[in-house]
Order: sequence, then C-alpha cells, then structure tokens
Amino acid sequence: MPAQTVYVGKDVTALYNGMEKATMIMAVLGLLALIIATIVGHLLSGKAMVPLKAAYEKQRQFAADASHELRTPLAVVMASADLLQNDPSIKSPFLKQVIEDVRDEVKKMTKLVSDLLVVARSDNKALKLKPSKFDMGGVTAQVARLMQPLAEQKQITLVAEKMPKVLVQADEQKIRQLVLILVDNALKYTPEGGKVTVEFRKAEKGRICLAVSDTGIGISKEDQEKVFDRFYRVDKARSREMGGNGLGLAIAQEIVNLHQGKISIQSELGKGTTFLVELRGRIKDKAKK
Repeated sequence: MPAQTVYVGKDVTALYNGMEKATMIMAVLGLLALIIATIVGHLLSGKAMVPLKAAYEKQRQFAADASHELRTPLAVVMASADLLQNDPSIKSPFLKQVIEDVRDEVKKMTKLVSDLLVVARSDNKALKLKPSKFDMGGVTAQVARLMQPLAEQKQITLVAEKMPKVLVQADEQKIRQLVLILVDNALKYTPEGGKVTVEFRKAEKGRICLAVSDTGIGISKEDQEKVFDRFYRVDKARSREMGGNGLGLAIAQEIVNLHQGKISIQSELGKGTTFLVELRGRIKDKAKK
C-alpha cells in the first residue's frame, strides 16, 4: 500500500485581517500624533519667540533712535573743529594736528552714524522711494567726476567717459548713493597705479546694466558670498585704514532691492572685481563722443 500524506491546516484569514487593521490603526494614530506634536511645537515656539522678537525690535529701534540723535552733536563737534582749524591764533603744529585728527574721526563717525540710520530704517521698512525719471548716465558721470580727486590722490586711473543717456524711473538720490558706494569701494581696494572703469553694458530689453570694474586685490569665492553682509570686510586692515565700516555694500544691495533690481559680483583673487547692477530702464542715446 503506497504511503499517503495528510495536510492539516488552519484558516488564518481572520488573524491576517486583524493584523492588517491593527497596522492601519497604528499608522493613523502615529500620523495624528505627529500632527499634534507639530501644532503644539509651533505654538510653543511661537510663544518662546515673542520675547525674542520684542527684544530684537527694541534693539533695532534703539539703533535708529541713537543714530538719529547722534547726528546733531557730531555736527556741532565738526563745526567747532572747523572753527578751531581756521583760528589764526592757533599756531602750534601739535594743536593743528590734534584738530585735524578730531575732524577726521568725526567724519568717520558721521558716516558710520548715517549708514547705521539707513540700515535701521531698512530693517523697519521705513526707507521710501521718491521715484522720478532722470538720466542715470549723467548722474553716474557726475559721481565719477566727484571721485576723480580721490583717484588722482591714489594715482588710480578712473575711466567713466562717453556715458550714454540712460533713462530710468527711480529715486535719484539713492541711485547716486549707489554709484558712489560702488566707485568708492573700487578705489578703496585698488592699489596705486591701478584702474577703475565705470560703464553701461548690454542688458536685456527693458533693463540697463551698470558695471564698476577695478584691477584691485580681487575677492575669493568664499568671501564673495559674504560681501553684502553687514559689517563684513574682505580686507579688514585696509578697511580700517580707509575708514570703511563694512556697511557700504549692504546699503548698495538694499537700494537695488528697493528698486526691484539685481546686484552681482564677478571677481578673482589678484585680478580685480566687477560689480554689476541691473535695473529697469533703457539707453536712449549711444555713448557721447
């Protein structure tokens, strides 16, 4: 008689269905727990941030108020220093040097206070534009002429000739400040015998591109990501020597952002730097001969 095999089994369908339901319930409960934890965490973090936000707002307001209040006494000190410098009764070379040093330091403080006030107003979103239609090419050429004596003092060739007529709808005072910051920054980091070029380059239709190039020390890739940060200075020793406070480029970026433009940098160590500013506008006439 051949061997026979008997298979004995048990129906586990109910057990499988139970496990499946239990897994589904656990998944739903886990998701609910995650949502509840996220909501509670958000509420608690929001409450924790309230005193921090209040402290930050007070600090920001203090910077704005202090900067505003310091302008008047600094103006008084500068006026007094000017009077002393022109006083014919003061003949001592030592006293004259002390007065000149006081004037220089007051100038630096005045610029720092002015920059801090701009930054504080920017944080408070109190900076407002007064747009008008004007020739940015003419404004740029005028700023370059004002900076020419500084360039000659450092024996730097400042090229800003044959400016085209560039029509923009913008805040003329702030655009003037923007160009001044970029040209001053280029002169500051260019050694004697170097060259700074200010020009308008080809841009997309409906936009203009201002380029300020120098043959200075250049900026490393790492530093390029930080040059627009407040109080950041690539060459700290030179910035202190030239009276820099690390706010110029941060203010320049803020001005560009207010005009919904774009500012970028192209640089290589030892080969100079170019700052490019793109704004809405158009070049009406070609470069003047």
